[in-house]
Amino acid sequence: MSPARPGRIGRVLVAIVSALVLVATVAGAGVSVVMNQLEGNITAIDVSDNVSVKPAEQPVNVVNEETGTYEPLTIVLMGSDTREGKGNKGFGSAEDIGGERSDTTIVMHISGDRKSALGVSIPRDTIITLPTCRKDGKKVGGYEGRFNQAIELGGPGCTLKAIEQLSGLDISNFMLVDFGGFKRMVDAVGGVEICLAKPVNDPLSGLNLSAGKHVVKGAEALAFVRVRHGIADGSDTSRIRRQQAFLASLMRKVLSSGTLLNPAALLNVLNAATESLTADPQLADINNLKDLALSLKDMKPADVTFTTMPWTPNSDGATVSVNEKKAKPLWEAMKNDTSWPPKDATGEEVPLLRTKPEAIRVNVLNGTTTPKLAKKVARQLRKEGFNVEQVDNAETTDITTTTVQYDPRWDQSMKTLAYAAGATAQEKVKKLGPVLTLIVGSDFTEVKTVELNDLTQDYTAQVNTGDEKYCAE
Repeated sequence: MSPARPGRIGRVLVAIVSALVLVATVAGAGVSVVMNQLEGNITAIDVSDNVSVKPAEQPVNVVNEETGTYEPLTIVLMGSDTREGKGNKGFGSAEDIGGERSDTTIVMHISGDRKSALGVSIPRDTIITLPTCRKDGKKVGGYEGRFNQAIELGGPGCTLKAIEQLSGLDISNFMLVDFGGFKRMVDAVGGVEICLAKPVNDPLSGLNLSAGKHVVKGAEALAFVRVRHGIADGSDTSRIRRQQAFLASLMRKVLSSGTLLNPAALLNVLNAATESLTADPQLADINNLKDLALSLKDMKPADVTFTTMPWTPNSDGATVSVNEKKAKPLWEAMKNDTSWPPKDATGEEVPLLRTKPEAIRVNVLNGTTTPKLAKKVARQLRKEGFNVEQVDNAETTDITTTTVQYDPRWDQSMKTLAYAAGATAQEKVKKLGPVLTLIVGSDFTEVKTVELNDLTQDYTAQVNTGDEKYCAE
């Protein structure tokens, strides 16, 4: 790969916007003072010529009178690979790499109850029929090409139109950031923690790091999200999971007390985020952005689910096509503002489960005075496919809350076991190893059947949540 092709860092540029939107706990009443200082930082662009639904003129947080909740909101987050403008030098010249492409796009749906968000990444090399858009009064597009070409055809509005064609959604809100914004945001938070499963030394991207955890800033952070040699399979789609993990780490850093409780640090972060931001007029209004942030004050990183639009590889080895059958449930969840993953047969929320019971080893301990309860639970777990090893009594018999003890490295196994056993308490035990421990409390009722969503088993979807920590392979 030529060192002059860093455009795929766009997904991480989107982290700037996501972290800004999700900085919902920005210090109560002080948020007004902070946000007002950012007035004028955001550039507004009217995209009404290219979208099917005209951008709304009312505030972004509209309350539905029938339900009493906010109207759901879908925002397209884009990263621009333009080499023009402040902070965008050093990644290939504007003369050599002209124009602009949205080398990353995340469709972010925020639920009406403001309790969850779903972000769907669209691979930049997805082959689509580019929409017919308007640019400088002329019609452009209407032929086959890569998804990331839409912005060059007709600006952000053309990208929105391409997404409308892919998803069936009506979208008029977007945010766009560039290289300079990425660097300033990462530096403003003091760097972002990343993890590598093995050492990487890639002269093309400039990344030279040992295995393990690192805090990266500026150019090194850019190198981390650019690297393709000696890590994973080198494809653009293989980097999406790594870059979503970077986004989640950035989000956690922004939401940390060290940032939120330090007014100067918070203003520095938000100023860095907004000064390279372009948006539709509704989201360019700082008061709308402030109200949106406040409405999200109770949302946690764990409430944000990320996935990639399911795809199938094309024969050229460089591009992909949409897997429409598997993508349909995601778009329908956004359109209908329903939960994803879907609720179970009883109407209860289902956590994001990715590990099958057959892959989970567990010891079962009876923490109550009920005789043979551990054996009863063990039989139910085995019936559902879990590998039960030891069955015994706990050290005490006064356990009221069924608890899973687990090694942090097996957190996905923990989620499946906790759901099945109704264990509302989870305890991390470092170096516990691959065998989990289930301590049965007096609140135990029965073991539930675990049904994994098809998308969680699809390697192209790469489903994850904002609280997960990931070591890039």
